[in-house]
Amino acid sequence: MPSTTPVLVGGVPVDTSQFDLTDHSSNVSSVRTTNIALIILVAVFVGLRFLVRLVIVRKVFVDDILILLASAFTIALASVCLAATGHGLGTHVWLLPLVSVFETVKSCIQYLFVCQVLYACAIAFTKISIISSYLRFIQERPFRICMYVTGVVIIGLWITGVFVTIFQCRPVSGAWDFTESDRKCINFVDYLYASSSITVATDLILCVLPWPYLWRIQMPVKQRIILCVLFGGGAGACVASIMRISKLETLRSMDVTYKCVPCLNLSVIECSLGIICVSIPPLRPLATRLFPNGFRTSRSSSSNSARRSHPLKRVVRSSENNSGTDTQVDDIDRGARWEKHNSTGPLRGSFEMDEL
Repeated sequence: MPSTTPVLVGGVPVDTSQFDLTDHSSNVSSVRTTNIALIILVAVFVGLRFLVRLVIVRKVFVDDILILLASAFTIALASVCLAATGHGLGTHVWLLPLVSVFETVKSCIQYLFVCQVLYACAIAFTKISIISSYLRFIQERPFRICMYVTGVVIIGLWITGVFVTIFQCRPVSGAWDFTESDRKCINFVDYLYASSSITVATDLILCVLPWPYLWRIQMPVKQRIILCVLFGGGAGACVASIMRISKLETLRSMDVTYKCVPCLNLSVIECSLGIICVSIPPLRPLATRLFPNGFRTSRSSSSNSARRSHPLKRVVRSSENNSGTDTQVDDIDRGARWEKHNSTGPLRGSFEMDEL
């Protein structure tokens, strides 16, 4: 039976009843495998995205720059996680060298401190990038207002997250130095529960709200379905965010170096999935060149298809007929009608699938 009497470690009382001293498992390999894989995936997808923009589309948009910043913060987050494994992350506290256990735990918490700041920045830039991409081609006022409001919430959450993380304790060093006799801290885990709930709400808004507008695009149903699925792919990041909330309680554990790993891995997964999902639609021009038969339809072909299946007719009176009763019937070009509709409708007239 573990002792219920607190043990002084570095002058700090520790309740060892939480510890299973027979457990010699390690989460170090989980941290390394997860973060190395995600660094590679993020680098590949963002690299391909910029390859398409620079070589094929020959345009770089604001959302591309924002996603580049998001990927930089995400890779930095994953790198800090990897570095933290050399300072106790993934190891049970009772398996750390006894003479330096307190200093090691303190160092690990400092790494977690940095991770939380990087996480807040990565999530914010990813979501602002998504909003920027929507605003490029969806013009309806209600949608744009909703996106602006969501953007303000995201920026506010970002600034608040960085501020609360840094100043959760007074003095600041109290967040990792438990020997500070006059340290005063807020309940940071409770704050994480609140902020994570708002994060999930913004995820759902960004995933679901664009669908009705994307569905109105004048193109074959198959392409509209694919488009909605691509832009709704961020639901994967939303799922990771929900799973992360379920693991936040582990941050209260005295065995924080080991117990925090699932929550930390899910933070990196959430950031990475968000970046990967929003980088898939811009890869369409590359896919059309690699698999031309699978992406044969385009805006013009969809117009031609619509013209064949839904011809509109107009009656033009012949100026050459003296009786004025003869008429000439011809088809209206649905491609022109598409342009007219989208110049004043939900999508701007210059919208191209390659610019997603």
